[in-house]
Amino acid sequence: MVKVAIIGVGNVASALLQSLEMVKNGSKVQGIREDLPLSPSDIEVVSAFDVDKRKVGLPLSRAIFERPNVVEPLAQVRDWGVMVKRGPTLDGREGVLGEIIEESEDKPVDVAEEIRQSGAEVVLNLLPTGADKASIYYAQRSLEAGSSFINATPSPVTRLLGDKFVEAGLPLLGDDLLSQIGGTAFHAGLIDFLKSRGVKVTRSYQIDIAGTTEALVTLEDKRKDLKKGIKSSFLSSHSDADVVAGTSDYVEFLRDKRVSYMVIEGTYSIGVPIRVDISLKTMDAPNAVAPLIDLIRYSKMLKDNNMGGPIKEVCGYYFKNSIDKYNSFEEAKLALDKFTKSLMREPRTE
Repeated sequence: MVKVAIIGVGNVASALLQSLEMVKNGSKVQGIREDLPLSPSDIEVVSAFDVDKRKVGLPLSRAIFERPNVVEPLAQVRDWGVMVKRGPTLDGREGVLGEIIEESEDKPVDVAEEIRQSGAEVVLNLLPTGADKASIYYAQRSLEAGSSFINATPSPVTRLLGDKFVEAGLPLLGDDLLSQIGGTAFHAGLIDFLKSRGVKVTRSYQIDIAGTTEALVTLEDKRKDLKKGIKSSFLSSHSDADVVAGTSDYVEFLRDKRVSYMVIEGTYSIGVPIRVDISLKTMDAPNAVAPLIDLIRYSKMLKDNNMGGPIKEVCGYYFKNSIDKYNSFEEAKLALDKFTKSLMREPRTE
């Protein structure tokens, strides 16, 4: 069993909880690693934190369907016996978030103590882009509680707290989750394919449009520049081409649907031009489910083996802004596969 605490009961939390419920009812999640000793059905969410009054104090099974969440109901979620606790706000309502989130008047709980009391071995950070102070705060409380920390947000947690997690022998995985088949992953995969066929990619761009809270807040200059920089940097690690990528607009009626447009230009053969124009339409929140299920299981395995801090092979495969990046998905996958085999052979140290 892997006990998990969730920070931020938003769209991704909703998709993850519904998926775990479907797994317990016999469904399978496509795209997860099948070679890990832990099963998705072993994952149990035991604690959750938020600041929105529409969610705080509610059973988690109800809170995941409250506004401003827009994920479509995919499963009848049973009562997990978890009430959403009031966390500290810090910078969680800055900018446009202040217009979206209705702040709870409840007093924030002692986060580290709540994590300890719940028995959570893994803390999963799903806060909005730009909530850096809150993300760092929760990572520090996770450290105090002796729990692993997964940072799905762009906040630079691994860079700021990596050494402390190494000292504590606690895994710290991040930063900025790479979706299973989102625009950035798909775009990078196309670049990898074109390179493998001898195409010289010269320039490329990507724009993303969605109807989620995350898409709306990312339009603010500070958050937009952050996400644009991370996505462009990740794509540039796969190519030396001129690359620009980022969220460009919010369309409310799209809800959890995301539309990505990609253009890749280059040359092949005797220098003749090639241009690829593609649109990709996905459901945004479910795109995080498979990688998160893998990361939760890796976090448990790493913690049991006293492997602390950012783990290069895991972070480099599952995150856009890991400290160490790979030059292709093939390289990242080979490194992760090799590491996973060694991890499962490693005897547990006490």
